[in-house]
Amino acid sequence: CPYFDFSTSQETCDESMREAERFIGYARKLGAPWIRTYTLNTPSRQATDEQWERSVAALQQICDAGAVHGITFPVETHQVIHHGPTLADTSASTLRLLELVNRPNLKVALQTPLLGETPEESAERLGHVAVQVQAHNWIGATDTSWGQLTYLDSGDLDFASYVRILKSRGFDGYISIDHPNHHPWEDTAAREIRYLKRLIARE
Repeated sequence: CPYFDFSTSQETCDESMREAERFIGYARKLGAPWIRTYTLNTPSRQATDEQWERSVAALQQICDAGAVHGITFPVETHQVIHHGPTLADTSASTLRLLELVNRPNLKVALQTPLLGETPEESAERLGHVAVQVQAHNWIGATDTSWGQLTYLDSGDLDFASYVRILKSRGFDGYISIDHPNHHPWEDTAAREIRYLKRLIARE
């Protein structure tokens, strides 16, 4: 799970390219099929043409390097709540990124909420390109705060409906528990595993 930064400057891009090379080596040794991918640290609406072009070229290069070894790069959708902004902060900008890079091993790790859209809208627009869902739920999220993080079945998001939308769009990937420390993580893991098994069986 590296934190690549292709957009900020050529210097950060060059360092991220070296980091990508290291992580491809790690993935090969571990037999890991994915490397989580960021485009930090620029919001999509503020990015210049140069920043987009640099990020796209870098992603094309690492995707080509990873494809030889069967490695996929899921771009984590992310707005600036607990970490830096990215080019993938809306569904539209994420789809634009995938279209410009135009590599079959660039996919999506879907984390919501995204800017200006509900999680359900994001699921509808990105479910067909998502291979992983970064799953969490919250009470009272705003544009700048998660609010109170909580269990998947207890927050403002109707998580069961969210999963139904994803599946209707072809999602058949992994659901990863994100931000588990709202309760002791062992308790969170046990509860969420039980809930997700029931949910997947029902859906």
